[in-house]
Amino acid sequence: MSNLEKLNKVLRDVFDIKKIEDIKDDMGPDEIENWDSLGHVELITNLEEVFDIALNVVDISRMYTIGDIKKIVSKYGVEI
Repeated sequence: MSNLEKLNKVLRDVFDIKKIEDIKDDMGPDEIENWDSLGHVELITNLEEVFDIALNVVDISRMYTIGDIKKIVSKYGVEI
């Protein structure tokens, strides 16, 4: 499974997204219904577990969109 597939699975599972192909990089909490504070915490936990990384607080607070998530995890050596 590629890293993009892993990320898409995390997004599907955490935010209960039925069709991942409908998700675009510029989408964030305003467009994704289940992306609230609890969903964000679950997202971080899943990203750290799936990709075996430890995200710092600054990076966590800068995850405003799907595109941001991709850029930030790539900082930790995860190629998306």
